[in-house]
Amino acid sequence: MSIFESIIEEITDNLDKRRLEITNLRRVLLNYTGKPLEVTIVRMTIPLLYANWEGYVKEVCQLYLEYIERSGILNRELKADLLGYLWTSFLKPLTGGLNFERRRAIANLALNCMDNCVEFAPGEKNINTKSNLNFDNLVEISRNLCLDICPLEPWRHRLNALVSLRNNIAHGSFPSSMNYEVFEEHANSLIDMMECFEYIILQAINSYCFRI
Repeated sequence: MSIFESIIEEITDNLDKRRLEITNLRRVLLNYTGKPLEVTIVRMTIPLLYANWEGYVKEVCQLYLEYIERSGILNRELKADLLGYLWTSFLKPLTGGLNFERRRAIANLALNCMDNCVEFAPGEKNINTKSNLNFDNLVEISRNLCLDICPLEPWRHRLNALVSLRNNIAHGSFPSSMNYEVFEEHANSLIDMMECFEYIILQAINSYCFRI
């Protein structure tokens, strides 16, 4: 199996795993629909829905970066956004300001590594979702990785609503209107978003959108 085929299979398997997890949540909730514990079970499922969203984005983006790394592409072939992301660990010290040594270090980096194959530091492959993966944070991640998430725009408000609801529950707030319909609405939207994000990742891999 080629690198391309292996990564594609892992990406599609990941989404299948998430669909099954959401189906199992639905099955549990249906056992309590119309019963006194329905509201409690719905409150329990919302953070798990969000966890599947955050986990999915982190894992498929990591697979995407692994594909870039394993494809043998050179640093000089990367688009500037992704090259900047690749150099994150080298650029962080610059927050303290520029001096002779720092300028020379960056110049040496640019001169000496452009013909090296792409190799992400372990920390750069661990996507930072800030544990609050709303639409704005998704935009920031996608810009770094040269991903076009315009197709996800119709779900902006739905995603932000899920993140807000999850945060409220996690912080001990108990929304009054919590029933099976609330779960189902968020679950269906979440599956649609993940399917759309899968399409975006696969298109990025197929089109080499990360290359200049």
